[in-house]
Amino acid sequence: MVSVTAPASTRERLLAAAVEVFVDQGYEQARLADIARRAGLTTGAIYANFRGKAELLFEAIGARADTEIDAVLAAAHSTDVRALFEQLGDQLVQPRDNVPLLVDAIASARRDPELATVLRERLGQREQRIAELTAQAQHDGAVDGNLDSATFARFCMTLAMGALVLRTLQTAPPDGGEWHSLISRLLDAVSVSEDQ
Repeated sequence: MVSVTAPASTRERLLAAAVEVFVDQGYEQARLADIARRAGLTTGAIYANFRGKAELLFEAIGARADTEIDAVLAAAHSTDVRALFEQLGDQLVQPRDNVPLLVDAIASARRDPELATVLRERLGQREQRIAELTAQAQHDGAVDGNLDSATFARFCMTLAMGALVLRTLQTAPPDGGEWHSLISRLLDAVSVSEDQ
């Protein structure tokens, strides 16, 4: 039996081309016409699939990263919250290909209000999801009810953004076992103890 690969959709072709153009030229220098040309399409195809360059960048980052963190967050309903937070913490120091694109986006957001809005929305959605998971863990009695879930979510996002910068600078990651131990100890600090 011969295996036939389905042709890439217009959206997939645009995302693949966007990754290449954004990596080659950076967000600010990349033009939608260049992305469309690299995909073998017109700029009309971009606007039929995306609101603009900022949304295309985020979709390209997500496609390149294989939406790893989003997949972990989506699986939260079937995972113990403590194990989920440990898994997210462990991933902070894992190398990723999407780092230069996201850091470029963050730097460009200072000069591009549309991009800044998209960044705030996307990061805000992740932060909100972490706050919801924290609140659920509080409801279940696994996390101290006195912990402000929104503040904890912001701490997690701040830690993630710092890890992003360090990966971009290609600093050597910490020992995986020691890192995991630290994440576990931090989670112990916000967990409800057995004797409470």
